[in-house]
Amino acid sequence: MHEAKKILFIAEGNLGDTIVLTPALKAAKEKIRDSNITVLLLNRRGLSDPPGGVNIVRSRFTGAAEIFLNNPYVDHVLELDREALRSLKGLARLNAERRCIKYLHKQNYDAAVCTFPQNRFLIWSYLAGIKMRIGEKTQPFSYLLTDRCNIKRSDSGVLKYFCGLLGPLGVTCTDNKTIYNIPPDAAKRADDLFNEAGIDTSKKIIAVHPGAGQEDRQFPPEKFAELIELLAAKNDYTILVCSSEYDSLFTSELKKNSAKPVKEILLSTAGELGAVLKKCSIAVVNNSGPRHMAAAVGTKTVALLEKHDDLNWKIYEDGSKHAVIQAQFCEICPKEKCLGTIPNSEKFGAECLHNIDVGEVYSRIESMLNIK
Repeated sequence: MHEAKKILFIAEGNLGDTIVLTPALKAAKEKIRDSNITVLLLNRRGLSDPPGGVNIVRSRFTGAAEIFLNNPYVDHVLELDREALRSLKGLARLNAERRCIKYLHKQNYDAAVCTFPQNRFLIWSYLAGIKMRIGEKTQPFSYLLTDRCNIKRSDSGVLKYFCGLLGPLGVTCTDNKTIYNIPPDAAKRADDLFNEAGIDTSKKIIAVHPGAGQEDRQFPPEKFAELIELLAAKNDYTILVCSSEYDSLFTSELKKNSAKPVKEILLSTAGELGAVLKKCSIAVVNNSGPRHMAAAVGTKTVALLEKHDDLNWKIYEDGSKHAVIQAQFCEICPKEKCLGTIPNSEKFGAECLHNIDVGEVYSRIESMLNIK
């Protein structure tokens, strides 16, 4: 086996994927003596790139990259504006990719771990001369891999998938606990946000975060409003809707469907999200980054998933702390494949999410709040 010390992890730049990758990074750092770990995040929401076009740049630790700020298991974080790269055509695209490959070549990595089956970044690793290239056996261009792992995300979920990719490095991941260290300034900001919103911290706080990467993954706003009304009827609960600027359209619809005003906090950083969720007893979330953040900071979760999302994302095994609720039927999607079809009259939520019973969600929250 090739001895790899300087290791590059090529990763999705989404908040959820970034958090779920942390156990694998911890295992690699602890098990490989004198290792140097770099993560290259491929962002979808854009970066402020320096002059000279689309480049791989050193992280400024904003957005999802903030997860690695003060993380002892990561030595360097790089970022690439993936959407900006995709927007380029012809020679401009070719020159941008050549710059990226040249950058990676100069770093002299011993190994590259492709944490998702994307052929382009596998090709970059090959052209950059990285000797050990690890990835999924069935992915496109897998013949360019030196080590082909016979695993898929749908086999046992994304968390174990990331850990399984460490096998060729001689690393076994025995601790699947995700990691996020809340910065002190973010904890202070959370206190300020709670004070500004008039949150009564003497009561159990139920966080409702409606965010998700795609509209089909969002529990419908009218159902969230119904759930909030049921929960608010219990006087010993404080219901808090927390969201980011990306969720403004959804929260607007939620408010339209709410019989009474809702307490709301607008979050602007990953640190604020983590600090706010840590102060809550439980978080009601979609299959999204906030779900994984809540788990990482030790807050209980009730996750509302599309019918087949559990193949990849039913990854937290402690039912007393993390519950998954899904509709048991869908008339639109074929077996074991979610099409994410939103009903014609709706803006949010795949057909199966509209079939989830609000009463079931309410009952699960109640039972979990009573478990110590």
